[in-house]
Amino acid sequence: MGVQMESTTDDFMTTDSEPIRGRSRTPRLFIREMVMKNFKSYAGEQRVGPFHKSFSAVVGPNGSGKSNVIDAMLFVFGKRAKQMRLNKVSELIHNSTNHQNLDSAGVSVHFQEIIDLDDGTYEAVPGSDFVITRVAFRDNSSKYYINDRGSNFTEVTKKLKGKGVDLDNNRFLILQGEVEQISLMKPKAQGPHDEGFLEYLEDIIGTIKYVEKIDESYKQLEALNEKRSGVVQMVKLAEKERDSLEDVKNEAEAYMLKELSLLKWQEKATKLASEDTSTQMVELHENVSSLEENLKSEREKIRENNKALKELEAVHMKYMKKQEELESGLRQCKDEFKEFERQDVKYREDLKHVKQKIKKLEDKLEKDSSKIDDITKECEESTNLIPQLEENIPKLQKRLIDEEKILEEIKENSKVETETFRVELAKVRVELEPWEKQLIEHKGKLEVACTESKLLNEKHEAGRAAFGDAQKQMDDIQGRIRTKTASIRNIHNDLEKNKLEALEARKVEQECLKEQETLIPLEQAARQTVTELLSVMDSERSQGSVLKAILQAKELNHIQGIYGRMGDLGAIDAQYDVAISTACHGLDYIVVETTGAAQACVELLRRKNLGVATFMILEKQVDHLPRLKERVKTPEGVTTSF
Repeated sequence: MGVQMESTTDDFMTTDSEPIRGRSRTPRLFIREMVMKNFKSYAGEQRVGPFHKSFSAVVGPNGSGKSNVIDAMLFVFGKRAKQMRLNKVSELIHNSTNHQNLDSAGVSVHFQEIIDLDDGTYEAVPGSDFVITRVAFRDNSSKYYINDRGSNFTEVTKKLKGKGVDLDNNRFLILQGEVEQISLMKPKAQGPHDEGFLEYLEDIIGTIKYVEKIDESYKQLEALNEKRSGVVQMVKLAEKERDSLEDVKNEAEAYMLKELSLLKWQEKATKLASEDTSTQMVELHENVSSLEENLKSEREKIRENNKALKELEAVHMKYMKKQEELESGLRQCKDEFKEFERQDVKYREDLKHVKQKIKKLEDKLEKDSSKIDDITKECEESTNLIPQLEENIPKLQKRLIDEEKILEEIKENSKVETETFRVELAKVRVELEPWEKQLIEHKGKLEVACTESKLLNEKHEAGRAAFGDAQKQMDDIQGRIRTKTASIRNIHNDLEKNKLEALEARKVEQECLKEQETLIPLEQAARQTVTELLSVMDSERSQGSVLKAILQAKELNHIQGIYGRMGDLGAIDAQYDVAISTACHGLDYIVVETTGAAQACVELLRRKNLGVATFMILEKQVDHLPRLKERVKTPEGVTTSF
């Protein structure tokens, strides 16, 4: 009986990221054991395992069920019946003489993550155990379970792929028939769609993804080699051109060395000028500081004046409101006074009418006096009363005149009080009319006249009392008017005083504003001067740091072909120094021999973040040499600076 051996090692779970033996510290997945229940040739529940962490073998004679172990794994991993040499899933259910008509068959694979140790043992990752189970039924259906929880093929596949199991290419498992196919593979694929042993291994270890990147890198390398060839040719041409300019360079160097001493003296002069400028700048700073202090003090004064002006304006507005209230009261008093005058005119007219009526009565009385003489004998008592009544008439007239005077005195009284007197006067007039009629018609009824006279006396007393009250009220009103008039006069005086103070404050404010206007241009000019000087100092400092870095690179031979600043390589007559320095902006150019030297200097400045500089490249000026050697035609008596 032959013996068949099939490997069921941890190569089931080989992934692209599997660590090299002996130095693994990352977890990897392996099958701890398998449990088969009524699966193919295994009746009941059969446990296979536990497996070794690295190598396990299933051995036995033909027909002993070795292949069923592999089929159980394929079944759990979701393979179909045909991939396990069967037609239907229900054929996976065990069927024997002692175990017939079983309902289902199932396989459970126990997984665990471990960490390999250097001593050959391993350490299990806590909580990494999980079990995947698949159960087949008689109706050719099947169900998946993860840790006894119902699941599906998609979730199982996702979980295994997440643990590094390649279910797409099945590289974790090599079946019996695939061994011969692998052995017959060509070393390398002949075409883009073929697969050789090399591609097979690269697919297993995961380096197949680098093939396309390597091809692209080869293409880039070829393109760079072509560019390099062109650059090498350009370098050779540049070297030839450099060699041809060697003599010109030597002449220029000799000239530059001769002028170097003059440039040093010029540098000293520049330093002295810079020191003078610094001194002037310090003085300007001091002047600016003093001006700023003066400006602050003046602004503070202006703020105080504005504050005082606002307070005065508030007081002014307060008094203006009071003045408006008093003017309103004054207008009201004037209106009332006009009303009193109108009532007074009316009362005067009424009084005139009463006087005329009294005069008529007197005339009539005189006429009736003659009749009284005729009946003297018949009514002596009446005759005696007539003179008495005649004596009362002047008294009444006098009383009426007194009432008129009283009316004139109370003309400024209120309308209601005046109306009361007018009513009283009307009553008196009404009462006088029947008395006069009785006097004219019935002189014999003197008793009635006496009674009416008494009534008039009583009413006169009441009118006198009312007049006294009205006089008191009028005195009170006049007192209030005098008080308000005095208050108005005081308010006017305070208002005039406040107006004068406001005018003075405005004058001070105008003077401060004028002084501020004169100080603002000075401040602006000083600030502009300081800004210009700071800009010049920053520019000189930046230019100095740039030149210093480039000359240092020249001294250390870090960059070849640097001659220095153009203005330092020649001398200018003192009388033309200012004019040429102003007109020639190129004196700050850095003179270099080649383009490469200029590029190296630019890279140096960029690397040290020192700023920018402009370079004069001598190899680019060769074409201008004939024109520079020509003599410049100048007006008569005018010399050239070079």
